[in-house]
Amino acid sequence: MGIIIEGLKEHFVSFIGMVLSGVAGWFFGRPKQRMELQTSELENVDKAVKIYREMIEDLGAKYASAIEELKKANQRIKDLENSVEGLLTELKKYKQLNGKSKE
Repeated sequence: MGIIIEGLKEHFVSFIGMVLSGVAGWFFGRPKQRMELQTSELENVDKAVKIYREMIEDLGAKYASAIEELKKANQRIKDLENSVEGLLTELKKYKQLNGKSKE
């Protein structure tokens, strides 16, 4: 019976040693895991910020291009309005000349 208890005692001590070493490893490894997790999160945030920055720069260029096209379109509208005004003025003159020449 004493031999069995000695054998169990040996295995029990080994088991307790493994459990304690596992707990100690987990306890002391926690800060490292937290640091690695924070580093990973920061890298992901950095990548997301880079993507959003590129998108914003692209949108800024598209916005500037759209503003330039709008300015050109507005100028074209003004030019066409001036042409219409000129044509209406000429039409009035022709109507006046035709009205006077018939009399």
